[in-house]
Amino acid sequence: MDQGDGRDVLLYLINRHFSLYGLLYGRKKIQKLVFLVEHLDPDGWRITRSSGLTGYRFKIWLYGPFSEEIYRDLDWLVDRGAIEEDVVGVEKAVVLRELGISLPLYVDDGFPKVIYIYKPRRRILKLIPGFGSGDRWGGDLHPELRRRIDTIVERYGKLSPAELEEEVNSMLKLTPEKKQRYRGVKIDKYLEEEGLA
Repeated sequence: MDQGDGRDVLLYLINRHFSLYGLLYGRKKIQKLVFLVEHLDPDGWRITRSSGLTGYRFKIWLYGPFSEEIYRDLDWLVDRGAIEEDVVGVEKAVVLRELGISLPLYVDDGFPKVIYIYKPRRRILKLIPGFGSGDRWGGDLHPELRRRIDTIVERYGKLSPAELEEEVNSMLKLTPEKKQRYRGVKIDKYLEEEGLA
């Protein structure tokens, strides 16, 4: 199967999440969902070496698997108007709560952080060649890649960023000590050294 274009993968994933669960809260959540698309065998439900499907390569970082390219491509999609990004910090969340709007604030290490909130801009996407209409935004994604994204989003999309981080790190047997020891190491090398794949 051909490798997907990362931007198409992100766009389809965000659209699929929005269709099923609404707004997508957190860059961390996007990182972990894309990691699962790339590394989780949806038939055997086990972590594998990189499938090459998404075009993203992951390394061990502070919160588990991380790909810098995802941030670059999210910024590209936001800049071109394909997705909307809202950045909510503690101050904005407090104001919104006072107005009766409750947002799930991203809390890490006991302290609230900024959270990025994503949603598709479907009206804009109708104007971009290669994107359909309705729920099936996906450009030229291979049907197997689309199926994999659908499966991962349906199974894990309802989890919060922190819950998804915990789930993925558990699958990887990635403890805080291992995060420190393997920080910056590519996931495939980590899997090999730990005998996980």
